[in-house]
Amino acid sequence: MGQKRKRDAPVAVADNLSKLSLKPATTTSFQIIAGSYDRVLHGLRVTVSPSVTTGTGTGTVIGDSTETASFTPLFLFTAHASSIRCLAVSPPSDGNGSTSKRILATSSPDTKINLYHLHTRTNLGTLAPPSASPTTSLVFPSKSTLISTDEAGYIHIFKTRDWSLLSSLHCPTPKPKPGQILTGGGVNSIAVHPSGKLALSVSRDEKTVRMWNLMTGRKAGILVFPKSIPRLVTGVSGEGLKVVWRPGGKEGYAVMFERGVVLFGVDSVVHGSFTTTPVSKLHQVKFLEVSLGEGREEQELCVLATEDGRVVIYLISGSDKGKPAVEEEDEEKVKAKGGEEKSEDIKPVLLASITPTTPDKTRIKDFDILPHPSTAQKSKYFLTTANSEGIIRVYCLDFAQIQIGATKKQKTGESEAETEAVIDVKAEGFAVIAGEYDTNRRITCLTTAEVEDSAAGIVKDVNDEEEEEEEVEDDDSGSDSGSGSEEDEDEDEEEEEDEGEEWGGLGEDEEMK
Repeated sequence: MGQKRKRDAPVAVADNLSKLSLKPATTTSFQIIAGSYDRVLHGLRVTVSPSVTTGTGTGTVIGDSTETASFTPLFLFTAHASSIRCLAVSPPSDGNGSTSKRILATSSPDTKINLYHLHTRTNLGTLAPPSASPTTSLVFPSKSTLISTDEAGYIHIFKTRDWSLLSSLHCPTPKPKPGQILTGGGVNSIAVHPSGKLALSVSRDEKTVRMWNLMTGRKAGILVFPKSIPRLVTGVSGEGLKVVWRPGGKEGYAVMFERGVVLFGVDSVVHGSFTTTPVSKLHQVKFLEVSLGEGREEQELCVLATEDGRVVIYLISGSDKGKPAVEEEDEEKVKAKGGEEKSEDIKPVLLASITPTTPDKTRIKDFDILPHPSTAQKSKYFLTTANSEGIIRVYCLDFAQIQIGATKKQKTGESEAETEAVIDVKAEGFAVIAGEYDTNRRITCLTTAEVEDSAAGIVKDVNDEEEEEEEVEDDDSGSDSGSGSEEDEDEDEEEEEDEGEEWGGLGEDEEMK
């Protein structure tokens, strides 16, 4: 009788899916995870209609009042004893964005790191770093490694296979200068190189960047910020708030300060610095490598979130891939000077400034950019922003709509010698707002990830419950073949161990005890 139900059940489920597959085939879905000051963790599913992804909008930001994205709550619960400070999602294990084995990690000043299974939405447990200090950032450099930093200056590296502690690195506490009051030496941000062998970190009350050798688990070097960096960029404190590797890690890295960003090369030499116009405090920075226009090479972009509610996108024009066309006269002047080039050879170009059409232009606490899942639409991305008022907005970006012209000269003073190069940029129809969702919470951090229809939700479907009951009956009927099932479990364990290969940084023989 159990075998008969086992044959009939998939047919019924297939019929239901065939009826429901017409609508998802024309829409795009992903999930948003956001933490708040109120200790609440939000989970939303966003479904974007095809009218937005096909690029029917006009202008930098479309001003239509009709929403083209629907928001469905996935989960809403109190995750920590205090405000949620940061969160991170592990990369997909199979490389195609599947959430079947992805992990969500959250932290707060309660010194604990909570772990959740993103697919089944179950609690996997809690990590307690040995330093017993509030966590400041979380990073998944690979599917098998989790890195956390805290206010005590420690960098902890965990192995996701059994959540054991591989290594703990410590940043020395800075010595106070006469008349200076230190607020602590905690790590503000950490960035792991794509190779998994190096990491960069910036700390509080320090005007330096530290480099760590993850192959040996020791400090590799330290760079003091040069005094040539304008104070307009660094702000009053002069400490780095965020550090990120530029696309691929081949062009170098970037450090975000209070009011600007400084670009460093692979030789740790300053290649450029810039601020937003008008100047505003920065909260988040991310880098992308996309092609602007059809049939063009990929170029490097810098995306910033500001205090006044803007998301500003810059073209890093000095990079090898994104360097715009320069007139022949400028090249001859460079050769006439003996071929000498200044250290700051990168001059970012403003591409677009995305602002909401509503009057609540409060600071953007965090944002994330997710590529379009379709391979036929590589130039399209989804931008998700969260402001301090608890409003989450989703924009659809189409970088193919951006057109970059040739470099022109523009006078900056009365004399003809006072000129600067200006690039003609057209971003008509580049960004389209898909919709917004008010969480009624003060959001502190945000991230996005792909979503699957088979993922668990708040309310289970009746068909899902019937499938679970039928699977239980099938398991009972197959309990007689115990030896065969044990062999299958052993094979599954071996496959999981093969999938959990350690990353290129620390190996088992190189663990610091």
